[in-house]
Amino acid sequence: MSIHAALSLILDEYANAKAQDFAQNAMASMLRDDLPQQVADAIANADRYEVEGSPGKGTWADVPWIAVLDRLVTETAQKGYYLVYLTKEDASGVYLSLNQGVTTIRQEYGASTRHALETRAKDFEARLGVLTKGLLSGPIDLGAKKGLGADYQRGSICAIYYPREALPDEAVLVSDLHRLLKLYQHLVEHEATLFARAEAEDDEVGLETEHLKKLREHKRIERNRKLAARVKKLQGHTCKACGFNFEHAYGDIGADFIEAHHLTPLSELYGDVVFLNPKKDFTVLCSNCHRMIHRSEFVNKVEEFRAKYVVNKGLETIFEPQRSSS
Repeated sequence: MSIHAALSLILDEYANAKAQDFAQNAMASMLRDDLPQQVADAIANADRYEVEGSPGKGTWADVPWIAVLDRLVTETAQKGYYLVYLTKEDASGVYLSLNQGVTTIRQEYGASTRHALETRAKDFEARLGVLTKGLLSGPIDLGAKKGLGADYQRGSICAIYYPREALPDEAVLVSDLHRLLKLYQHLVEHEATLFARAEAEDDEVGLETEHLKKLREHKRIERNRKLAARVKKLQGHTCKACGFNFEHAYGDIGADFIEAHHLTPLSELYGDVVFLNPKKDFTVLCSNCHRMIHRSEFVNKVEEFRAKYVVNKGLETIFEPQRSSS
């Protein structure tokens, strides 16, 4: 199935599906599983992105959606910003929108949610500048008068609209997806909360601006909680450099504690080349080794770091357990 076929199916069949029971409905299952996979298959660096679809929770949504989430920003459609296909309530068309999670905004702004979403959308659009030329700017029309659909309308930063009767072919849909992905990446790469911290960490002092941005994005990847948890589950909790194990040293309070270290070289960090495979693109290090490897010339070469700065200096832990293989 293609993106074209997936969107056609939603536009043609969703209204009929809503007249049926929600539980174990085939359309609901496809929106959660099969249809997001078609979108994921069209994304070159799928490891960086999580694609989710929703027909609603427990009951049919007026506006079903399929979202593309950059894990550096968010892993849930409730917060952050992301790409999303939003179907109009009357199924007359679908938008591909660079949009915002509304749940956390609702919690923060209450009755002023929609005004806040519009204001934030304008700020995002200003950051993109001429890159949005030819796209729909500002609020979109989903035909929604209330609920999440009405908020999604106000949260749109820029969008492309596809009428049901003029849904373009697969090549155009994929091209549009890639274009908006580039806008998404642009926002992420220039995100102030990723790169502009008021206080510099010790190992960041004196770095050139470009290198500093890459180092901070590197750290943002490592601090992704869900991703780090998967890394630790697969690779264990013993430092791959020095063999230190927090539970062996501190007992119960050290159980399951270790830090995930991202191995992609800083020179390859921007754009599509951000690998997030928890088995291949990460290792686990104790706090000391993690801090020091970022200061060394071996940021993506753990064995070399181990040989020069750990083994050569006799810093292997005296109670070293058997280290799992890289």
